Amino acid sequence: MAKSMDQTENIIIGIDGGGTGCRVAIANSGGKIIGEGRAGPANPTNNAQNALANLLEAIEQARKSARLTRTDLAKAAAFAGLAGVRDDKTARLIADGLPFENLRVVEDTVTSVTGALAAKNGSVAPIGTGSFLARRTKDGTKYLGGWGFMLGDDASGAWLGHQLLRQTVLCVEGVENHTGLTLETLAGYDGDARNIYDFCNRATPAEFGKLAPKIVAGATGGDKTATGLMQAGADYILRALSALGYAEGEALCLSGGLGPHYKTYLPPQYRAAVIKAKGSALDGALLLAAGLRV
Repeated sequence: MAKSMDQTENIIIGIDGGGTGCRVAIANSGGKIIGEGRAGPANPTNNAQNALANLLEAIEQARKSARLTRTDLAKAAAFAGLAGVRDDKTARLIADGLPFENLRVVEDTVTSVTGALAAKNGSVAPIGTGSFLARRTKDGTKYLGGWGFMLGDDASGAWLGHQLLRQTVLCVEGVENHTGLTLETLAGYDGDARNIYDFCNRATPAEFGKLAPKIVAGATGGDKTATGLMQAGADYILRALSALGYAEGEALCLSGGLGPHYKTYLPPQYRAAVIKAKGSALDGALLLAAGLRV
């Protein structure tokens, strides 16, 4: 049985979407999660209609899980943070396709920072399939990166996977020396660099990103190629923090699926400043959705 309207009038909905997948959480007025849903990629830059379809699938899963009617769902306050929403036109396109009367759609940078810092000051490096950095102070929040795979996403899962394949081809050609990781990677393409070429010409960021766990594991095991890639990613994080004006001792949150793995490769003074994320981008979306009720 669906919940009565007096139970649902203060419902809030958080939505988090990126190149790998999307998540939806429905919470009651007390902040308790009463419904959840998951679906495929929801970055409108890559395919807006596919992103909408996946978002709608996740929203419907969450609605059923929460036992809400579609009327109740429409009246909820919803906040969506999606990778690739870099302008009002894209935000409106997504908003128009979702079943909410009270909805705000922004880039996932906003929800990631809000969730990781729980609205407090500090710097954040949310690194998953893509990447960006942000620094929040009393004067506001400054963002860096988030330009997508073709122009940026340094240190991200997609970037790591792509760099590994580049390195593997260089090894095949004798420019660089093979390591266990590059040999394993080459074997995964039947030992033929031409298969790597074919893959790279059609792969999505999420597909490149699937190679990242092997790099993280390889670096932990001392593989030279993997360690070099992780260190290159960490060096980018340091340069980006400097550009943001990061001051030694400020809280630093390495979030996302890959972010925490870079801690080992940072200088001691940065490692000492690392804090655990207070919450996820989805948590940030829920916090911001609650603000829409005020």
